[in-house]
Amino acid sequence: MRIGLHTGLVLAGVVGVKMPRYCLIGNDVSLANKFESGSIAMHINVSPTTHRLLVHTEGFRFEARPREHLPEGFPEHIKGTCHFLKGFFHPKLDPAEPLDVHIRKAQRELRMDASQTWLA
Repeated sequence: MRIGLHTGLVLAGVVGVKMPRYCLIGNDVSLANKFESGSIAMHINVSPTTHRLLVHTEGFRFEARPREHLPEGFPEHIKGTCHFLKGFFHPKLDPAEPLDVHIRKAQRELRMDASQTWLA
């Protein structure tokens, strides 16, 4: 299994009447797919855009990859490189605690507001 994460704009909706399907459309969706296909098994490949947002949240650990690992078509004006997400440990918990305990604590604290602008 491979995972690719990218942050950007998306058009989402149900397409079709006879066999309706929920579709995600847009260049950023294609880029996320390229980050997935450019990853390696059992790794989460994070775009520079997503890394820039997550790196300010304490607890995420990343491993930088060379810029040549960016997918074809990634905008050249965006600085940085892709990273592998290596883990998450809540800074207020003992690292020996199970991962799900760290994640649940972070979810309770972050309570992401859907109206918050993350790209500003």
